[in-house]
Amino acid sequence: MKIFTNPNAQLKSKFGEYQIAVLGNIVAVSAEGTASKSAIARYSQDMIEVISGFQGGDWAFLGFLHGAAMLTPDAESELQKSIEWRAGKGMKLGALVTGRTTIEGLVKSQFERIYRKAGVKLGIFSTEEQAVRWLAQQGFMM
Repeated sequence: MKIFTNPNAQLKSKFGEYQIAVLGNIVAVSAEGTASKSAIARYSQDMIEVISGFQGGDWAFLGFLHGAAMLTPDAESELQKSIEWRAGKGMKLGALVTGRTTIEGLVKSQFERIYRKAGVKLGIFSTEEQAVRWLAQQGFMM
């Protein structure tokens, strides 16, 4: 994940199973493991702090999922609320890299469902390069 090794990226949070970094108008998250409702609530609070730095400007989400990166049912509901809130705070689209997950089909279906309900465009990719290229085509640069 080049964004996390880029010296210009600002590492905003590194708690347990996730890291958050910002580069340009992209917020990147690297996550692994099964997420519970309490983990998503903590993550959502960290995202609120990060997003406030954009002061209402447009931004994109870039997610990297590893291992069995899935959501429990109550965590999915919690993340749904967070994505809807973010959409109201300038998040225009999301790109998800699922190439390192062990249950890719389930992960894809969960995130497609969440983003569809929130009305936010989501691209799902196997590699970081594909995701970054797509984000650039949409006007979001690192």
